[in-house]
Amino acid sequence: MLAHGDVVGFLLQRGLLQASSVVDGALVVRDMSRRNRNFALNGGGKSPSYFLKQGLDPDGVATVLHESAVYTLFSARGCAMARYLPHFFGYDADRGILILELVPGARDLRAHHLRTCRFSTTLARGIGDALGVLHSQTVAQIRLIDPGATPWVLSIHRPDLSVFREASAASLELIKIVQSTPGFGKHLDQLRSTWRSSAIIHQDLKWENLLACRPVGSSKMTLKIIDWEAVCPGDPCWDIGWVFGQYLSFWLQSIPITGRDLPERFPELARHPLHRMQPALRACWRAYTTRLGLDDASSASLLLRAVSFAGVGLVVTAYAAAQMSTALDSNLILHLQLAMNILARPSEAAERLLGFAAGVD
Repeated sequence: MLAHGDVVGFLLQRGLLQASSVVDGALVVRDMSRRNRNFALNGGGKSPSYFLKQGLDPDGVATVLHESAVYTLFSARGCAMARYLPHFFGYDADRGILILELVPGARDLRAHHLRTCRFSTTLARGIGDALGVLHSQTVAQIRLIDPGATPWVLSIHRPDLSVFREASAASLELIKIVQSTPGFGKHLDQLRSTWRSSAIIHQDLKWENLLACRPVGSSKMTLKIIDWEAVCPGDPCWDIGWVFGQYLSFWLQSIPITGRDLPERFPELARHPLHRMQPALRACWRAYTTRLGLDDASSASLLLRAVSFAGVGLVVTAYAAAQMSTALDSNLILHLQLAMNILARPSEAAERLLGFAAGVD
């Protein structure tokens, strides 16, 4: 297993660092391990910077290997996805280590929005274009990617026995709410029955996996997408709907729920109101449909399905947070309420929440 003190030697051995860089003393290695063994090496501007990822257990080893295959595929000459990925320096098969560029000056989208309090249409267009490329120009590679299962959340109202071993008390409470809410399970069943694996999808486009960065010498922000472990053939509306859901969750999390205000006042109390996000949402969607070459009718139909998956994304976000809690708080319940409203009335949600004109923008 790679240790903190092994990082510099590993990169020297592979010819990715020069001995003079070590002598200069500008290198900084940070342990960023979570589910995997992760290290970031910052070259301090005098040498390249790298991000190393290694699985901690057999499942982790398999997912890092899978991610390396995705980078190999998308980094091939002429692949349009390459511009949206960190540079790929290779994969050490003997030790199971993925070697990537540590994107200089990058912030994930959550940190970026919290810092700027603005919702960049430039970055949103980048997301839409990147997903349009991913969903339209990688179709020929579907057979090269291991098939994935239908997302577990579409069956959350009918869990198997493993849920009692893995779920927290708050997560079990969330499942009970979904099961007891009329129509909730029916909408999830509908999306599951119409799931179509027609494109390669990222499947985990939370804001932490979208990086805002400004290239040296440029005044424009650009986008990089990371964490390709879950890539598989799937329904393209999942990805674009997940992006919509991240904006909605950010809005919900900015609402102070004190118990003193009526729910009708929640939208006006949000620190990050929806109307400030809506131009970015529209820019994202226009870039996506333009890249796909969709006409108005096809765009309108696709939008409603993507909006429905935005509602599903809110359930996933709430479940992930509940896994870290002992009880559901008011904001997570708000996520579930909004998810149900979106699933029941996607056309109204597209217009009133996301800011699209009736039908499609």
